[in-house]
Amino acid sequence: MHTVDGIGWGGPVDGMNDRQNPVRVLEDNKQNGYHYLRLFGNFFADVKILQNLTFRSNVGIDYGSNTSRNWQKKYQSGYLVNDVNRVINRQSNSVKTTWSNTLNYNLVMDKHRLDVLGGTEYYVEDFSEFMASREGYILEDPDYMYLDAGTGLKDNEGFGAKHVLLSYFAKANYSYLDRYLLSATLRYDGSSRFGENNRFGTFPAFSAGWRISEEAFIKNATSLFDDLKLRFGWGMTGNQEINNNAIYNIYLANYDFTSYDINGNKSGVLPSGVFLSQNANPDLRWEATSMSNAGIDFSFLNQKLYGSVDAYLKKTSDILLLPPYIGTLGEGGNKWVNGASMENKGLEIVLGHRGNINEDLKLDITANLDIVRNKVTHLPDEVVNAYGGDGRGQNILGRTLDSYFGYVADGIFRTQQEVDEHANQPGKGMGRIRFVDLNGDGVINDFDRTWIGVPIPKFTYGFNAAVNYKNFDLSFFLQGIGPVDVNNEFKIYTDFWSAIESSSNKGARLLDAWSPSNPNSDIPAASLTDDNWEARLSTYHIENGTYLKLRNAQIGYTFSKELLNKLKMQSLRIYVGGDNLGILYKSGSYTGLDPENPGFGYPNPLVVTAGVNVRF
Repeated sequence: MHTVDGIGWGGPVDGMNDRQNPVRVLEDNKQNGYHYLRLFGNFFADVKILQNLTFRSNVGIDYGSNTSRNWQKKYQSGYLVNDVNRVINRQSNSVKTTWSNTLNYNLVMDKHRLDVLGGTEYYVEDFSEFMASREGYILEDPDYMYLDAGTGLKDNEGFGAKHVLLSYFAKANYSYLDRYLLSATLRYDGSSRFGENNRFGTFPAFSAGWRISEEAFIKNATSLFDDLKLRFGWGMTGNQEINNNAIYNIYLANYDFTSYDINGNKSGVLPSGVFLSQNANPDLRWEATSMSNAGIDFSFLNQKLYGSVDAYLKKTSDILLLPPYIGTLGEGGNKWVNGASMENKGLEIVLGHRGNINEDLKLDITANLDIVRNKVTHLPDEVVNAYGGDGRGQNILGRTLDSYFGYVADGIFRTQQEVDEHANQPGKGMGRIRFVDLNGDGVINDFDRTWIGVPIPKFTYGFNAAVNYKNFDLSFFLQGIGPVDVNNEFKIYTDFWSAIESSSNKGARLLDAWSPSNPNSDIPAASLTDDNWEARLSTYHIENGTYLKLRNAQIGYTFSKELLNKLKMQSLRIYVGGDNLGILYKSGSYTGLDPENPGFGYPNPLVVTAGVNVRF
């Protein structure tokens, strides 16, 4: 990683990509840390007003302060050179304050039980940050590199934001015979992120439960069930997660208007001015989500078998978004809107077993299966063509959010006859990817794109197990997903030479690329230029991301009481375990390493732990 003299840093040579020497980056930045201080806590007071009526007032604070002094050193690494060093100071402060007041009323009368809660909550979040920097330091020494010691350019920036949320809420729970259960909630939330006309939103919810196993007709008919309960609920929640300044016109200063004469020559810098960066939307309102849920909980055979089944329907309306806009709108095209509606529906099943196989062996296992379906149900006319599709009628409406839209790849051209008989496809040739002419006009262009993948799996599942045998214990968790379409963007680096810079590293799969001597390969021929535009999003990049993983496992041993008495201990257990222990199965058609991170995501790290639990 050093030059041959052992003093300088090794680096790229002319003609290579400007990849930084990773050892130099680590060495030159090891002093660049930060100091973070966080203080949080709360104070409360309870007052018993009447026998069943209690008042509570609670004040909580969460304060955070982050400071850093980082510097960028001079270096030469191959042909990469930085001959100006720089110090950057940053400081940010965050203060979050919550003040809540509640009245709680409890009543128990014969077979009736009632709990009523009402109150208010006031939340304030105040954040500020500034940065100052300077260039030009004679010595690169931590005792010297402060802002006042520099001799070069200075720079600074800063900003602040404040957010206030005021809520009124009430909740009531009622049960009769612990058999019939009712609950209702009402929230009235106001946010400073919305205009006065729509600052507050109302969000009700209710639920009901029926413990059927307590009914006489069940108890008299069978002793199979230990517990059998039906549930139903409906509720609304609000979302206000947008920029604090989303409802305002935003004007920003621009100090770099450069003027040119009639011949295109730079003639000077015009006086500074401001431009409209964002248009106001005073009618912006809360995003609302309503959810209906019906379920059943059960256990039987002395609670050895247990589980639940839930079905739900979730509808989100007035989704807050900042849509893209066409350039002809000019400045101020950015505008937050309530712009979409979406629907999710799903089924969740949980089954479990706990019990003793014999005196020494105990089991507790749980399995779950989740099925989710999603679709976009509404987009306003002004943004309907901005989300997915081709802007000419094909759009995301009625489809799964973030579905893939692209070309259909139909294998590799293997003969000149196939090339000649195919539609007009710029860059086509033997060994190149053949794309389908979907509209039949004889030309491959953006009119031949279609929907080529859904990013939500058909189902997800998991399996938890805890096994105890004498003094040994073993636990593990398996997690997996069913068929799902993933965009393996990294395939560009493993299957193509020309889709990325010719000087970049390539994947080993390229060794099996199509060639006249390897005519049956499904990998396109190596080429210095991407004339066929094979880096485009197509079904060539969409792969099945099915997998099953061993998420974690742990094995332990608990020492016997006889030994512990001698050691004067109450308990002693040793264990070893790990997280992200391996991929047990992945789709045979997936060409990458980890289908959970199909693009350029980092793989989940393997973590191994060992420890001792001691109690005296």
